[in-house]
Amino acid sequence: MNELTTIWPDFAPDFFCKANLCQHSCCRGWEIDIDAAAAEWYQLLDGKIGAELRKNIVQAEDGTYSFRLTKDERCPFLRRDGLCRLILELGEDALCEICTMHPRFFVLCGNVELAGFGLACEKTVELLLAEEGPLTFYREGNEQKRITFAELVKGLGLLGEREEADRLDLFSFRPEHDAKKIRQLFLLMQKTEPIDEVWSEHLNDLLREDEKVRKCCETYTGLYETAAFDRIFQYIAYRQLGTAANYGLQAIYRYAQMSTMYIFIEAAVTENLAEAVRRWSEQIEYSEENTALLLQAAGKSKN
Repeated sequence: MNELTTIWPDFAPDFFCKANLCQHSCCRGWEIDIDAAAAEWYQLLDGKIGAELRKNIVQAEDGTYSFRLTKDERCPFLRRDGLCRLILELGEDALCEICTMHPRFFVLCGNVELAGFGLACEKTVELLLAEEGPLTFYREGNEQKRITFAELVKGLGLLGEREEADRLDLFSFRPEHDAKKIRQLFLLMQKTEPIDEVWSEHLNDLLREDEKVRKCCETYTGLYETAAFDRIFQYIAYRQLGTAANYGLQAIYRYAQMSTMYIFIEAAVTENLAEAVRRWSEQIEYSEENTALLLQAAGKSKN
């Protein structure tokens, strides 16, 4: 794997921003940080749009910049039709770094850069679930040569002697049917910092209706698409491979297993797999603290 530089998931070439067609715009509900270079450019920009930019930029005590969100937590330059005024009036080059790069992520794993797109983006979820076959990856610049997740992990040197010797099934999702373990998963999720009140209320509902949830899972077990959940499981694990030195590969797999199980439960209850994936990502993947909490819990788990 020494010859590899940047790795991308198989669906990367098809990614594009849905803009005004997105039901969960990243331009609302999130803090939008502005990098120093963009902030400096905005401060010098002439005309009405320049004046509006300066009016809607907030500088924190530590010197960092962000956009001043509206009362309904929208970017001040997000039009009601879902399009960005900065792009329409100044072009895409006018965007700050976070708006240009989101939802892309880049994770260092040794001398290899693992790249992809966050699952809080509905387009990412659509592309991940669109393929029926196994998840594959490719080296940037060599899209035709694909490798499986197992081959990637082995190539990165993360699969140790114990995993090889025990012939562990580390690359597939396994639904959990133990009611006690499912409840423990809900209780663990309750320890994460909630993204909003709806998340907390929904978790409480799941705990109160645990028998109903169990029956939904039993039914869904006979219906769910194995390949789709293996892709979800592997992609969740893929994003955390860079943390293997801190938590260990086993913890990453357990993290992916419990995360995919939560998505499985949500899909069973709501009958909306894509939204179950996106909502999980919003709550867990986009909070370093919540991700760390689950990884630490996974590191302690022996099951």
